[in-house]
Parts: sequence; structure tokens; C-alpha cells
Amino acid sequence: MFGNLKTIVILGVVGFIGYSVFLAPKSEQTADLGQVLDRTEFAINEYQEYLTANSIAEASDDQVEEFTEYLTQIMNSEPRFYDEPLGLEILSDAKFSGYADANANGARDSDEGEVFTIEIDEANRRLIATDTTGESAGLRFSGAGFLAGALIGSLLSRQRSAGISAASFNNRNVTPRASYSAPRSARAGGLRAGK
Repeated sequence: MFGNLKTIVILGVVGFIGYSVFLAPKSEQTADLGQVLDRTEFAINEYQEYLTANSIAEASDDQVEEFTEYLTQIMNSEPRFYDEPLGLEILSDAKFSGYADANANGARDSDEGEVFTIEIDEANRRLIATDTTGESAGLRFSGAGFLAGALIGSLLSRQRSAGISAASFNNRNVTPRASYSAPRSARAGGLRAGK
């Protein structure tokens, strides 16, 4: 009797390990949303300066793609805040989806899970970053110029085309950037490290 019980327990443990390793959905490391917000704000400001210097009043789809590549570089710059390379894709509703780009090929493969999203909340003048646990952090824009820029204007136009209104984010529970603290599972380091 105890021999059968021992066999059942061993098979159960082996089965659980097998499932965990081979079949369970991949759970990505938690991202430091503070770093995601800081780096996004930096990239938007830098890219908007580039557009302004080149007298570009409205960012084209190609320029939004170019910005996405630039933001990807900024997310992966030193000091790193995530263990694997990060990739970014812009979705039709102007949401940026950040994923763990394990093979660093710049294309999202089926086994590369989402790590965070970035959205623009026009009505409340903020960026919102959300991780895979549903935790969200927000960074308010300073000044009206941020929303009036060619890049943000293009992204807001994409939102409206996708049916997202300015008030869509009003009920979102968001931790302000100044109060946000990265979870223990997130790697430290980045633009405001040490603050």
C-alpha cells in the first residue's frame, strides 16, 4: 500500500515539474515601471526635438515606427533594468507593447511574453505603464506642449481611430511615478537609479 502511494507521489511530482518546464505559460520577470516611464518620457522629448528641428508638424507612420525603434534602444540602454533584451511594438490603438526579446531579433516570437504596456492618457495628461500583474504607474506631463507635439499628436490620432476616447483612462487605478516603487522581482538600475 505505501509502495503504491510513494509511486503516485513521485509521478505527481514528476508530472508537475514536466508541466512547469514544458507546458505552463511563460511568466516574464516583472518590469520596473518607473524605468519604463522615465525612459519613455526621455525618448518622447528627444524625438520631438528632432521632429521640431526638422520642421515636422505631424509624425507619419514611418516616423512612429522610427520612434518605436528609438524607444526600444532607450529601453535597452545601460544601465539595464531588465535581464533579457526588450522589444517593442506599436499596436493599432497607439499602445506600446514591450516584450522579452530573448533572441534579440527585433521581432516578437510566439514564446516571447509581454512584459509591459505604455499608453497615453490624454484627458489626465499622463503616460501609463502597466506590467503583467496589472500594476500601473503614471507619469504626468508637464506643460501643454507635450500633448501638442507632432509625435504625441499622431499617437492620439491613432487612439481616436481605434475608438479610444480621451476619457477612456479616467477610471484607471494608477500609482503616481513619484510614489512608485519597483517590486522585488524587478531589476534595479536606470535613468533615475539611486533616487
